Amino acid sequence: MAQNCFECKNKIDEHSEEQLKNCISKISDSLESVQKEQTNLREVSDKEAMDQFVNTKIGEPSRMGSK
Repeated sequence: MAQNCFECKNKIDEHSEEQLKNCISKISDSLESVQKEQTNLREVSDKEAMDQFVNTKIGEPSRMGSK
């Protein structure tokens, strides 16, 4: 069963060695940028942390939806 490349959408079986290297390199770069973005999304700013602390102290629901 032939599978298509995620990068160029051509069949993987038809890739030359050079094309395989290029596609893998591009996919690797894309993965790195996604991982960096996930790291940025996980970071909580000082203001957001303080707001959460204050809201929890006064009984407001958190941004995660707990009540």
